[in-house]
Amino acid sequence: MYRKFYGFREKPFEITPDPSYVYLSEAHQEGLSYLQYAIKERKGFSVITGEAGTGKTTLVHKLLSSLDGSVRTCYVFNPMMEKADFLNYICHDLGIPTEELKTRGQSLAALHIFLLKCFTNNEKVFLIVDEAQCLDADLLQEVRLLTNLETAKFKLLHVVLLGQPELTDILNKREFRPLKQRITVRYDLRPLTAREVREYINYRLKRAGSRNPVIFDSAAIQAIYKYSRGIPRVINILCDNALLTGFSAGKTRIGKKIIKDTIRDIEGANQNAKDSFKKKQRLIIVIVMILTLLALTGLLFPETVANLWRNIYG
Repeated sequence: MYRKFYGFREKPFEITPDPSYVYLSEAHQEGLSYLQYAIKERKGFSVITGEAGTGKTTLVHKLLSSLDGSVRTCYVFNPMMEKADFLNYICHDLGIPTEELKTRGQSLAALHIFLLKCFTNNEKVFLIVDEAQCLDADLLQEVRLLTNLETAKFKLLHVVLLGQPELTDILNKREFRPLKQRITVRYDLRPLTAREVREYINYRLKRAGSRNPVIFDSAAIQAIYKYSRGIPRVINILCDNALLTGFSAGKTRIGKKIIKDTIRDIEGANQNAKDSFKKKQRLIIVIVMILTLLALTGLLFPETVANLWRNIYG
């Protein structure tokens, strides 16, 4: 709707993980390097954690787009499955015929044969599990056991777990100590800094075809950073809506007021409820303070205060 108005070829702030729009901050570049190292060195178990929306999935898509034919991958985007379904899904995604695979044992046998064939052809096979904090405890143990598929010297299957910070808490549990000991690559993806938020916004605008580098002014970017806390997904949602608001108002430049108005629209009734609650909370605090002050000075309950003084001084 607003593309022509701002001179874009395409919308710059879509939330889909498009590798061509990946802005590699220092943290994202480092995280990508960790994943590339895990693949190159055939590391058995890698874990990438980060808050929701920090770009873990986008990072993996960037990685996958750069791989050559010597690497095969299975990407599980929703790990909430039964163990039999999970194994069947892996086989199917790797191109293994699954029509005759009726049991967990048959799926494991077919996967093992496939992995041995890939090893013979000097092909690496990676299992990438997104939203890994949602893995059932039994299924997480199943993932660990899959890394037992190996030769005398090399792992046949390499696993990358992507998850929110809760995944770290899960892996720290005593029952998952054997799995934690197998993790050879681990990285926590932090949100963007204030400087990186500015670079991120300008990068995506430029990728979308914008010739105007200051569509969002400095005050607007500061407001975006404060609201988003540097999380790319939140930045995308806010900027996309701000551009729509600016277009509706005929504004070619987005300032702080438009960002504030957009935040108010995004938050909607929830924000109104929060503001109302805060006002009531402040009012209650003021009333309690006044009543306390009055009680201490004897203006409230004077008889009680007088009796107290008589008891003290006789």
